Amino acid sequence: MTTLDSGTAPVEAPRAPVAVLTPHSVDEALRLLAADGAAVLGGGVGHTLRRHDRGPATTPTTLVSVRSLPGLTSISWSPDHVTIGAGVRLSVCAADERLAQVWPVVTEAAGSVATGRIRRMVTLGGNIAARDDSHDPPVALTAVGATLLVRGPEGSRTTTIGDLGSLRGDELVEHITLPLPAAPSPGQAAVRTGSAYEKFLVRGVWEYACVNVAAVVGLDPEGTAQRLSLAVGSVAGGPVAVDLSGLLGTPLDRGLIEEAAGIAAATTRPYSDVKGSAEYKTRMIAEFSRRALRAAVRRAEQDPSVSGGER
Repeated sequence: MTTLDSGTAPVEAPRAPVAVLTPHSVDEALRLLAADGAAVLGGGVGHTLRRHDRGPATTPTTLVSVRSLPGLTSISWSPDHVTIGAGVRLSVCAADERLAQVWPVVTEAAGSVATGRIRRMVTLGGNIAARDDSHDPPVALTAVGATLLVRGPEGSRTTTIGDLGSLRGDELVEHITLPLPAAPSPGQAAVRTGSAYEKFLVRGVWEYACVNVAAVVGLDPEGTAQRLSLAVGSVAGGPVAVDLSGLLGTPLDRGLIEEAAGIAAATTRPYSDVKGSAEYKTRMIAEFSRRALRAAVRRAEQDPSVSGGER
């Protein structure tokens, strides 16, 4: 009911109280999560949505806050990878200049989520753990080949976005690792790397994507495709990593981009909803795959790591 509706406002059913616990370590958080009715509290967006639904099966009785746990809120760099804590907010990811130089596809995906206010609340780990095929960062992370470190009562394990369906309620995504583009070996030509994220919204920023695509390309000095990654979201089982291995070793020109877009459209299964029919979305997958690949190629051609610039 809005303020313009007539009549008496409905009386809301009483909500059960929720306890909020603040552990001081990951191990303590895992012990608390093992209790019945416990759930992780990061930015709080997911919990707010569950409370709005008022479904007794989806409303926890205890929230375990992980927003201040050591190691979960930082971005660290090594020679061959970057590690992002699961508690890092999407606004921080989107604004990280060093990350934008190396993996603009990730910062663009993080920066395209909803509004600035939402991005300042949502954590990267929470966005991933929701396992929503329309969420933006998981699509970009799939394209770059990211891995996740998951901690649970039985220890740690490494998994990927595509295999996260096995995440249990007593487990916690601790951090996300993104490989850095490989440096050339002595005597080998450098591979120029570029990436890009494209998202198609039908009506506005509050809506989930109709189609979202992430692309990564690697070019040798002759313009031949040495790396070609494409991930598609908002489809069944998404994000889906499109197999483009058969196109490697060929010139990355307009014809190859068209072929890759066709493969993406043919090998993903969009579903019909209020944002469009499955047939319409298939056409949009092809179109936005082209756009993402073109943007990634342009960036690869300007890769500062090849011309002596710093990452």
